[in-house]
Amino acid sequence: MKIHFLNPPTVKAVSMAGRMLLVLVKIILAFFAGLIVYFLAEPLWNRYIVYPALEGERAELWLNYKKPEQFISHTDFKGVLHSHTYRSHDSRGILEEIIPAAKKAKLNFIFLADHRMADLDTFPRGIHGIFEGIVIESGTESPGASMMVTPLRSVVLDWTKDRSQLIHEVVKNDGMVFYLHSEDEHDWGNPDYQGMEIYNIHSDLIDEKSPLRFLVNGMVNSGVYRHWSYRELFDEQTKIISLWDSLNKYRRIVGMAAVDAHNNQSVRARHTKNGMVEWVGPNAKTWSVDKPGWKEKLLLGQPDVGGWAFKMELDTYFHSFNFANTHIFGDSLSSRSLKNELVKGHAYIAFESLAEANGFQFFASDSSGKVNAILGDSIQSENVVKLGAVSPYPVRFELFKNGKLIDSQEDRYAYEFKVRDKKGNYRIVARLKFRGEWIPWVYTNPIYIF
Repeated sequence: MKIHFLNPPTVKAVSMAGRMLLVLVKIILAFFAGLIVYFLAEPLWNRYIVYPALEGERAELWLNYKKPEQFISHTDFKGVLHSHTYRSHDSRGILEEIIPAAKKAKLNFIFLADHRMADLDTFPRGIHGIFEGIVIESGTESPGASMMVTPLRSVVLDWTKDRSQLIHEVVKNDGMVFYLHSEDEHDWGNPDYQGMEIYNIHSDLIDEKSPLRFLVNGMVNSGVYRHWSYRELFDEQTKIISLWDSLNKYRRIVGMAAVDAHNNQSVRARHTKNGMVEWVGPNAKTWSVDKPGWKEKLLLGQPDVGGWAFKMELDTYFHSFNFANTHIFGDSLSSRSLKNELVKGHAYIAFESLAEANGFQFFASDSSGKVNAILGDSIQSENVVKLGAVSPYPVRFELFKNGKLIDSQEDRYAYEFKVRDKKGNYRIVARLKFRGEWIPWVYTNPIYIF
């Protein structure tokens, strides 16, 4: 048997190929290591450094609570506007999931805006009534330029009608129409709609440069720090606020907050009646229906109230309900009363995961110190001497007139401003201090002085 040896050039070529393969492997490993660092470094830094510090500051802030004096006679009801349930194509939310979350978030009301199902829309629809003391009112998020349409009566709406005509008919018949997703184009000059979202978490999400990084951060910090991972989205919606201010120069346009709650950014699984397992992904879309296998045996546990035997969630109902709320001053807890007070502008929005805002008030008073107007009201200039506000926590009060900042006072529980150049629309922004920065907590509707 004759043995053939590689000649020196062939050995050299094999050696070079091996070195090149090793370099390639190193490059690939470095690339994936870089990806891991890029996506995980910040979430891990947040988990072990930033969020514990924020949690400590929030706990210290809460210790500084002082119950404010009651200047506004109506009760402060806290709730959520623009939320979704199983009646929307992109949600599976049911009452048994919504009520515990609402109670934990200390809500008094939820106004739903489920997506339209058909051209003819029958009201009331879906979940509607009072459940464990929480008022739930049905409504529709319209197709096209989104509106929350809440008729508050038994009626069939025809979505094929001219939009302006439909808005006019709903409002004329004592219903409510608010524009949603204010980052989109709307008929801002329409004379009948009553208000608009001045904050929606969806508006915050779409301006993120890297939504994937937000999702990774949310998954890494999905436990005790989930509320802080929500805050990563927050950017002050200056363009929308400026638009709102400009509209209020002509007539009252009520500002509201919405978290557009769907409880649908998740991966879930449940057993079906025929012994299969349905896997559901983001936006409530069914991924697959499979026979139970190894992954089902490994991951599935006892079904919860919704029948889900596995859940990995990002936007739970509770964390949405506890993120941004609309507070309405009213004399009774009913859909009709809440609607009547809301369209008067007797409302403010608050970011409740920072601190509960109940007790916050904004009002006007006369020469005797008597309160004669509250947020949302219009009042003649000769009847106003001072504007006042109170907060349960020390804040930076900022007073805006016709959209321009005219005064601010820091680290105070109470605010007072003597009105001189009177005519205009006045609103308050209250900011809380976290990590050395005053961040938005409360936005009030304006007091209109004419």
